Amino acid sequence: MNLSVAVVGAGPSGFYAADAMLKAFSGSQIDIIDQWPIPFGLVRFGVAPDHLSTKNVTKLYEKILDKPGVRFVGNVELGRDISYEELKSLFDVVILAFGMEKPRLLDIPGADLAGVISVTDFVGWYNATPESKDCGELVSRARSAIVVGNGNVALDIVRLLAKTEAELATTDIVPAAANAIVRAPLNDIYVVGRRGPIESSFSFPELSELGDLVEAQTLVDSAYLPADASSAEESVRKKKERNLRVFRTFAGNSADNRPVRIHLMFYASPIEIIGQDQITTVKMSRNTVVEGRAVATNETFMIDADLLVPTIGYELASIEGLPSLGGVVKNQDGRVEPGVYVVGWARRGPTGVIGTNRVDAREVVALISRDAPTASKPGPSSLDDVLSARSVSAVDATDWRQIDAAEIASGGSGRPRVKFTTVDEMLRVTKTKVAA
Repeated sequence: MNLSVAVVGAGPSGFYAADAMLKAFSGSQIDIIDQWPIPFGLVRFGVAPDHLSTKNVTKLYEKILDKPGVRFVGNVELGRDISYEELKSLFDVVILAFGMEKPRLLDIPGADLAGVISVTDFVGWYNATPESKDCGELVSRARSAIVVGNGNVALDIVRLLAKTEAELATTDIVPAAANAIVRAPLNDIYVVGRRGPIESSFSFPELSELGDLVEAQTLVDSAYLPADASSAEESVRKKKERNLRVFRTFAGNSADNRPVRIHLMFYASPIEIIGQDQITTVKMSRNTVVEGRAVATNETFMIDADLLVPTIGYELASIEGLPSLGGVVKNQDGRVEPGVYVVGWARRGPTGVIGTNRVDAREVVALISRDAPTASKPGPSSLDDVLSARSVSAVDATDWRQIDAAEIASGGSGRPRVKFTTVDEMLRVTKTKVAA
């Protein structure tokens, strides 16, 4: 009897884990379960719509999905349609690969004002994550925006906000989101980091892209920039030096006649968001860095803004029966409990790039191999029985390919696809499925 394996999450870590399991345990029956009717997780819902080349990795995932013994089971959510305890009872091995979707929020006065939008809502809005809030009205009226955080997600948001209609036309951004961005009278976009440029998590390609925008000029105060990256750890010093060279080119820019200005600001944190019903101004504190930590000084200043998006990290959403610790699934080298393992962000936190998940998955599957699980549980057939009894409209790979084809057919004129934004729209395309 072959092993039955449930991989919860159809993003990069889930596909790499499934592939590694097939190689380590030939003949395994693997169900890749996801809450949405479409696979690819972070690649679809997280990667910026203008980074189409990054999304080509899905071609590899499609090949994994086509391998014997692998099934896609979409529109099935752990904790909603099947419990954690039930999943353990049905499969010999359970691999949790569902990432992190809960945003960390600012804990300051005024953080609940209209115009303050969580990173998951904002990215979900332009990337067509079902159930995301519609940010169109707020964005279309914004003259000034603040993005808090010094990682690549912050750069994605800023870059998209600064793009023209022509620049957005060849991406897979939601058309309504593109229209709102184009209509917005944005003049100033601030990227605010609590520490300095050396501590920022920007990658060189994403940072460099800010210099290629048609109607936006990127600016940085040279006073923020150190002479070199000697303060960085040796393992990342060369990367930091490359970024410093980009920062210096931005420091040499001046506010010209381009309509949009991107301000890279360091050593600052928001301490109060001001407004009546909607954000109008943000009070900021100047920071100093002490032993790697940002420490507020007594100096403050104001930035006028209509929009603020905190990109300060993600946390694990709670699932009944699943232990968590420090924002991740509680585990020891990837082992959660006998028969249950965790990979990807849920294991290590929201760090690394897509390829990091391949290494992560291989490490955990090596651990599974050492644990030598045995085949004793029914797996896919019993999962089907449970879902059928609960009238869950599960989506398979054939259904998903119908959805995929319909999105591509809706594209054209340089746009690769027009994504569906609701589960109901997706299920209607499959014809045989109905919304639960």
